[in-house]
This record gives sequence, structure tokens and C-alpha cells, in this order.
Amino acid sequence: MNDHTQRRSVKPLGLLAGQSGITLLETLAVVAVIAVMLVAIYIGVVYAERQLLINYRDRVATLLITGELEMEYYRHSRSKPFELQVNREYIIDDLNPDHILRGKMTIASRNAQESSNEQLLNYVYLEATLRWTEPNSQTERFIRMREDYFL
Repeated sequence: MNDHTQRRSVKPLGLLAGQSGITLLETLAVVAVIAVMLVAIYIGVVYAERQLLINYRDRVATLLITGELEMEYYRHSRSKPFELQVNREYIIDDLNPDHILRGKMTIASRNAQESSNEQLLNYVYLEATLRWTEPNSQTERFIRMREDYFL
């Protein structure tokens, strides 16, 4: 037989008959694994977005408290009295104009003593606390900072 007749004797699907492919069961298993991975990625993105918002609000609260304590330090360095606050309202998050998140800051002054090298040192410390309620979880959150002023 020559080459030309050999080629004609091959059946149209004869080349594929010796090949092994993937079965329907294997395809379904791959689809299930991909679906589970996509759900896991989606859950991770949603959690990361929520955590990002919480971290943003914590950072804003920290900056607000730091600014107020810096202002008190400035007053103290100019021999002016402290301007303490009780539940003064601050805006923490105004990204959504329909739901502006507000917090309340309190700055309290306390006297204390510390011993150093057998000396008793008197000082005043300011403790600032900013409290707010998270809209999604309805949990109360707060940031608290302290600044010492030795006399």
C-alpha cells in the first residue's frame, strides 16, 4: 500500500479514539473547586472592606484626639488654663451625607504623683476619650489617649 491509500483508510474519528479526555465528573469537580474559591475570595473582599472602614474611623478619631491634646499642650506652654470638654460632638465619618457618623469627646484632667530617683514628682495628666457607635454592628467603639504635664 502506498501512503495515499493509507491516509484514506483512517476513519474520521479514529484519531480521537485513542485519546483520553476529561469526564463530566472531573469537569464538575473543577467547577465546584472554582466556585468555592470565588466564594472565599468574595468573603475576604467583603471583610477587608468592612475592616478598612473601621480602620479609617479609628484613624480619624486618633487624629481628632491628637489635635485636641496638641491644642491643650499649646495652651499649657503659654500658661493658659486647660479647656476641658465633656461630650463635645465631632464628625468622624461624613462620606455618606445621609448617615453622618458623630462621636463625643471628653477631656478630663487628673492629678497624680510619680517617684523618680527617690523624688516625688507631681503632675497633671489629660485623658481624652472619643466614643461613637458603629452603624453596622451597633457596637460602641472608643479611642483614648493621655498626655502628662509635669509641674
